[in-house]
Amino acid sequence: MTAFALVLLLAAAAAWIACGGAPLRTRLYLRLAGVLYAALAVSEAFQVAPAAVTDIASTLGAAVLCVAAFAGFRRSPRWFSATVVLVLAASCGIAAAANDLRAVAAVPQLLSAIFTFLIARPGLWRRASVYLALASLCMLGTAASALAPGVMARAGFLLFAAAGLLGVALASDVLVEDLGGKRHRTPVGAGR
Repeated sequence: MTAFALVLLLAAAAAWIACGGAPLRTRLYLRLAGVLYAALAVSEAFQVAPAAVTDIASTLGAAVLCVAAFAGFRRSPRWFSATVVLVLAASCGIAAAANDLRAVAAVPQLLSAIFTFLIARPGLWRRASVYLALASLCMLGTAASALAPGVMARAGFLLFAAAGLLGVALASDVLVEDLGGKRHRTPVGAGR
């Protein structure tokens, strides 16, 4: 499992770099999601309460990715709305970790994946929207893998989480390229 945890940790680092050119409102949410998934990877690698960290970090991480997608593709979310979404997701994750009920953690993850897909849907002819739609499918895979028992499901969980995080980060980077936005830092994709 350490190798899959390393993949997730590297994906979190790559997402941190890739969102460097995104607007501040999107970049902050993406970097928060990167930190959450990096904590999940470290917890898995060193076996420090991996079940509890999985419930909390994946539930809150999916909600943060959804808010980041909304901020990048629509408009900056109102602070109250974003706070309510993130507090509800964190509460579900904490309740799932405290009671060992993975289904409670899966509900906000599924809702986040569905809303992320709905955010991407109007412009599915654009590359950024395709990345976001694929990321939402990976978020669905993350939620489904978290519910299944076994080592293979755990490996799938870590890989789907890495793909979902990278998908949203790359979608924000491509969106900046498509809009012709000015970058104040040079992310990975700037050399294309």
